[in-house]
Amino acid sequence: MQKNGGSEKKKVPVIQMLVGVFAGLLLIIVLVFVLAILPLQNATEAYNSAVEEYNAAAEDYNSMLSLTCVDNLDGFPESAENLEMVNEDLFSVMKSFLGGNTAKKTQADIETLKEIMEYLSDDTKIMEQITAPSEAWVMERLGRVEDILEIQPVTSDNDPNGLLHRENGGYTACIYFTSTGIESAGDSPVSKGTDGGGAVEVYSTVQDAEARCEYLSGFDNTILYTGSYAIVGTMVIRISYAYTDEAQYEMTDRIAKAFTQLETA
Repeated sequence: MQKNGGSEKKKVPVIQMLVGVFAGLLLIIVLVFVLAILPLQNATEAYNSAVEEYNAAAEDYNSMLSLTCVDNLDGFPESAENLEMVNEDLFSVMKSFLGGNTAKKTQADIETLKEIMEYLSDDTKIMEQITAPSEAWVMERLGRVEDILEIQPVTSDNDPNGLLHRENGGYTACIYFTSTGIESAGDSPVSKGTDGGGAVEVYSTVQDAEARCEYLSGFDNTILYTGSYAIVGTMVIRISYAYTDEAQYEMTDRIAKAFTQLETA
């Protein structure tokens, strides 16, 4: 009887140990779930919301890109690709966690998306302002450019090209300017033409701007060559042949930078 009684007493610590191990494992599981799985699920939901916002910004960017030209500008992606949303159900989140993902990593991805969205938003705003801008806006921006002296828009009475408000390819505005170091005949920027410095022709569509450049290319390497030309948005920036090739490029670049500057609040 004493021997059997001793055997029964020895079983009690084993059971208690198993219960303790089970309780410890349960506690660990609960802690992992509360401290890691749930935060990751919340972060995943926030990530999907950020993806929705990013895709909307990407669509706005691509839509604007189809209406204008940024080929002569640096830093504009050819397109913005949409992103796929991720599964946010509990099983998928747990699988993601076991694969090494965490709420912290997901939050870092969200911050990266926000930064990209900010760039896309700024680029979209720039494209909006260089697409069919007003005459007054172009004149104000030209006034910021170093080495530009006088600025004058054409009217229907003094337009040397006869393209102002003309249907099928005419420009909505054309602003001539004179610049430092360039001497040419005439008593005003318009009368001096592009020879005096250059001009900015504003078109309502990028197709009209492209057609204008195609026309101007017909005079390249001839005695009728008037200088360089480049499309920015729906504008054609023309620079006098009196400049060297390098100086023409530099002046075009200065004007483009003035046109693409975003105002800060």
